[in-house]
Amino acid sequence: MASKVAVITYLIIVVNIIVFLTNLSDPESYNQLIETYGLVPVQIMGGKNLITLVTSMFLHADIIHIGMNMLFLLVTGDAVERKLGSSRFLALYLACGVIAGLFHSYLKSTSAIPTIGASGAIFGVIAAFAILFPFRWLVTLFGFIPIPVPAIIFVFITILTETAYVASGVLENIAHTAHVGGFLAGVFLTLLFIPRKREKKKE
Repeated sequence: MASKVAVITYLIIVVNIIVFLTNLSDPESYNQLIETYGLVPVQIMGGKNLITLVTSMFLHADIIHIGMNMLFLLVTGDAVERKLGSSRFLALYLACGVIAGLFHSYLKSTSAIPTIGASGAIFGVIAAFAILFPFRWLVTLFGFIPIPVPAIIFVFITILTETAYVASGVLENIAHTAHVGGFLAGVFLTLLFIPRKREKKKE
């Protein structure tokens, strides 16, 4: 059932901001939090600390990291949640985040570097937005120039860029593999949810 208010989207944003601000005043403590609750691929592949597939989604490295993630979640999540309903949106968000973490862990199976951030889950939401609202406008950057494009074009450009980063291995400090994994999960889950929603309307 569609939601009138995107409660889950705003709740996720608030939780992320609270976690970030709570630990901002004590960088040493926050680094320890990342070491404990960040996703470490080699541990995941060994079946250890699986809870970090979820906890890592609520940790961010700096103000730019959390700012960009929460901005994209706000822009796309509101509409997606209203369309799918809050319960399905929450399932979509968490599932995309977990699958993104598993995808990243599989492709970086020997890495002991903690991975944090909501990007994998948000790429899933962006995929859902493009499927549900392909001709709504989003802003992409060409160099430093912001240019509005339809969501379907935005997603095509974005995922093409992310795949290129994965293939080339550049910018290894960013988990592009998680972005791709989250996006693919978002496409699959959105297509899975849509028919069920339509069937419900026919009853």
